[in-house]
Amino acid sequence: MDPASGVIVAQTAAGTSVVLGLMRCGRIWLCPVCAATIRHKRAEEITAAVVEWIKRGGTAYLVTFTARHGHTDRLADLMDALQGTRKTADSPRRPGAYQRLITGGTWAGRRATDGHRHTDREGIRDRIGYVGMIRATEVTVGQINGWHPHIHAIVLVGGRTEGERAEKRVVDVFDPSGAALEEWQGQWRSVWTSALRGVNPAFTPDDRHGVDFKRLETERDANDLAEYIAKTQDGKAPALELARADLKTAQGGNVAPFELLGRIGDLIGGMTEDDAAGVGSLEWNLARWHEYERATKGRRAIEWTRYLRQMLGIDGGDTQDDDLDLLLSADADGGELRAGVAVTEDGWTAVTRRALDLAATQAAEGKDGNTDPAAVGERVREILALADVPDAVVVLTSAEVAEAYGAMLEALACRREEAAARRRRESEHDDEEKHYAEAAKERAARHIARFTT
Repeated sequence: MDPASGVIVAQTAAGTSVVLGLMRCGRIWLCPVCAATIRHKRAEEITAAVVEWIKRGGTAYLVTFTARHGHTDRLADLMDALQGTRKTADSPRRPGAYQRLITGGTWAGRRATDGHRHTDREGIRDRIGYVGMIRATEVTVGQINGWHPHIHAIVLVGGRTEGERAEKRVVDVFDPSGAALEEWQGQWRSVWTSALRGVNPAFTPDDRHGVDFKRLETERDANDLAEYIAKTQDGKAPALELARADLKTAQGGNVAPFELLGRIGDLIGGMTEDDAAGVGSLEWNLARWHEYERATKGRRAIEWTRYLRQMLGIDGGDTQDDDLDLLLSADADGGELRAGVAVTEDGWTAVTRRALDLAATQAAEGKDGNTDPAAVGERVREILALADVPDAVVVLTSAEVAEAYGAMLEALACRREEAAARRRRESEHDDEEKHYAEAAKERAARHIARFTT
């Protein structure tokens, strides 16, 4: 991250190892390392949101959306049908079945001529007290049935809101009536099915599998309302069901994308098809992985309804920059740093060139029970010495590790501020240039008009 700070390989008080100061790609769809951390942090956010909403007296549902699919269907086509198409230079963005759920007068209600909605003009959204939802898209693939993208959403209902946009807030909670909930579920099933049928009749799911609703029940500790568990009917934590697609092993012969990647690595590494985990030949797995890369490009894996975070008091956002912030904060969440080594930028380059980075992080772990800071540092330095960079490695005590990491974060903060200021200057410069360009076009247009006249 900061060439001047280099890298710190340290052991935490919990006995785990951490490498501080490295850049992360932050690709939640494609990187097993970054995805694990990002999804774990996203799961914590989702748990906090569900906990907060139920503490307020609201109601939450885990809703799963699927489409019919076959082995000849392309993943990009299925993703477009579910999530909508992406905007390109040649075509505008088109909504998918998901966007259709929360549009239209039946859902949102109809306004009277005076601009206000009356009781008889309310939509399903008003009757169930829809507050927002958190959506996550998961993908699996199999040799028989092909790609199986599906959406998990935690939907929060039972609230009344006031205000618009950044001023929007929850002012009351209530229990939606059984009739209203039944109407909502029937409407979403109908809209989901008809929207997919409109895209491709072959994608039309049956009534039983298209949309599945599971109400989230709670168990509260009478002495501490903050300690409780929200579970679906099958006992899975809804936040993990939503966020931790990287942990899942698909059923029915299907595999998750990172299982494709794992089998590719095993087969390239020389394992036989019978011994390697997963299914299919190397060529089949490579083709599926490349198709997955293309189909997920530019899409968000996890997304919150706009302004839902602020209504629930949850910080953060859903962009890739927010994912990178989560990765940086995860480095700082490892707890007290017990000991470690500092490695210069050139030294770490030599370490990775010799493929010693994994061995160094393993050496920093306290698996042998020896937690003496000096011993930990020496153990890591012995590994790094194999990279033939003795002057690039310095053993640090716990106090020195903390000090070095603090200096690293301070340097990064300064660089961020400088980058933000530079972007502001560039933006102002671009606006100024745009103004002059438009003025020049107007002058040229007037000149041409006089000339032709």
